[in-house]
Amino acid sequence: MEIYHKDGTFPRYCEAVRKSLDDNRFNEFAQLTSDEERFRFVNGLRKIVDELQLKREYNGKGMEQATALKTLGNKAFQAERWNDALVFYNKCYVSTPKENVQEKSIILANRSAALYHLEKYDLALRDIQRALDHQYPNQMMYKLVERKARCFLAKKEYEAALECFKATVTALDDSNLPLERRQKLERDAQIMINLLPKNIELEKKTKKKASKADQSATTTKVPDNFIEKALWFDESPDEGRFARTNTDLKPNTILLLERPHVSVLLEDYSLDHCTHCFKRVSVPIACPLCADVVFCSDDCETKANATYHRYECGFLPILWGSGASITCHMALRMITQKSEEYFLKLKPELAGLTNEQIDKLPVDDYRKVYKLVTHESTRSPEDFFQRTLMATLLNACLTLGGYGGCPQEQNFIGGLLVHNLQLLQFNAHEVSEMIRETAEDIGKSTFIGGGLYPTLALFNHSCDPGVTRYYRGNQVCVRTVKNIPADSMVAENYGPLFTQVRRDERRDTLLHQYRFTCQCVPCVENWPLFTEMDPGVIRFRCDSGKICSNVLLIPAAVNDFMVKCTECGEHTNIMKGLKSLQDTDMLFKTATRLHSSGEYEAALRKYVEMMETMSEVLVPPYRDYHLCQQGLRACMLEFGNRFTRAVAKK
Repeated sequence: MEIYHKDGTFPRYCEAVRKSLDDNRFNEFAQLTSDEERFRFVNGLRKIVDELQLKREYNGKGMEQATALKTLGNKAFQAERWNDALVFYNKCYVSTPKENVQEKSIILANRSAALYHLEKYDLALRDIQRALDHQYPNQMMYKLVERKARCFLAKKEYEAALECFKATVTALDDSNLPLERRQKLERDAQIMINLLPKNIELEKKTKKKASKADQSATTTKVPDNFIEKALWFDESPDEGRFARTNTDLKPNTILLLERPHVSVLLEDYSLDHCTHCFKRVSVPIACPLCADVVFCSDDCETKANATYHRYECGFLPILWGSGASITCHMALRMITQKSEEYFLKLKPELAGLTNEQIDKLPVDDYRKVYKLVTHESTRSPEDFFQRTLMATLLNACLTLGGYGGCPQEQNFIGGLLVHNLQLLQFNAHEVSEMIRETAEDIGKSTFIGGGLYPTLALFNHSCDPGVTRYYRGNQVCVRTVKNIPADSMVAENYGPLFTQVRRDERRDTLLHQYRFTCQCVPCVENWPLFTEMDPGVIRFRCDSGKICSNVLLIPAAVNDFMVKCTECGEHTNIMKGLKSLQDTDMLFKTATRLHSSGEYEAALRKYVEMMETMSEVLVPPYRDYHLCQQGLRACMLEFGNRFTRAVAKK
């Protein structure tokens, strides 16, 4: 993975700095053996801040722009185009500068009105509270309190609604409304005050019955991090660390749920996804200072601004404009999400970490990822130079953002940036979202950001992987898509599947990107592409009582149902297998229909039944076997991030 895009400012800067070094000076750099030494050397060549004219800028906010957007929102609201109003109010809110506190409160109140009409009552209540926190004008307070009452009323929370209607009457005392208008609002509120006690009594009785009924019910909370107990991690000189299973795994088994050690959104998705958890945001919470990111909740905004965003805020346009890849941003955030003191405390123990120590650490501990493979010994001096120069750019943003202390400590942090840029190249994963243009669209898995998942990073590759992965926000979920026997490697996929791309091209891609020659079964045996699999030949498993791994190649129009194995000499009765395959045809049609109708859990069960039936009698590669795997993957993606554009526009 490249560290920069060619259309940014950094490539030209990198070329200029490299040309400024004569052979002797560059050879001096090439002899350095540690990332900290490399950083110290390159950081002393030129003043990065001066050359790239780096400075913190809060673009995208301004009252002129915000006022224009507010006007458009008000016009849409008056025309009862609630969704259009919401879009304009969102943009207005993000554009409003921090110092315009009361104006921000008014736009939040306006947005709450649009949300109320869209029947998004919880979000409306959130905006009402935020408007109150932003010094909403006292003479207009009756509007907010009355809207709050209406939201609670719609939610059938009658006690809360009653209190808000009472507060509405009080708030009207501070309004500057004409007497007639004020009296009407008071009468309306008083009617509700008189009616609601009856609803409250009924609500209490209903809640009492519901609480008794719920006593036996249990709610299963999805854990942030989970590893299937059958999974363990082996190690060998050729394969490094890799996942194995100590029991037979069935298809559709969840093996891993993992939050990232670090995750970063692509620029294109920074204003419609939460920068902290990656959830798609329809009603954003804005950063107080910049207009470059949004959040889905107060909790995400608080966590981000308490750590990494306080240092990145105002520098994101510089990173994006420089052409720095997402791995560069991730390398920076691996630092900004922790304090400088945190890393200095870790410094003495980083070099001596063992796998036993690492495995016990939580996901957010830097030591958990420090020892991930970097292929440092195979890197060229030019590669080191480019990454180190990028690290100086990232460090300049850190320094200008107020992170770090003395030069010696900066050199250590700079060395970690260089190290991060190396390990992310081989261990980061693309975070995806299934995006459809219409509800009928098959959808496309779209790259929206990157994440580093410490456990997932240990899985090795296969061109016929046993698992698939999808994302919920920035949490990864890994599920099996075939039977995996005990003591087998559990592999995921880093690139093309064997069904789609020929072996030589797959191996070239993997060698270039990940520096290994793939030795998975499809590569060793050179399995055919999906389009080249012969549907007229069935690949049966030898049914011998002896241990035999031979494959029986049987024509689909066979008449002899007892077939002798050329390896073990035993006979296999393929009648049972042929009958099973007839059953799988019906299962596949049913699963496909269920998937198309949105019944994903039911479809998955049918695909699993089909896969288990075929696994008993067939040996891949076989067309129906891989169609079933494709169906499993497609169903599983429906449980992850997904978005349909046409629905959002209604």
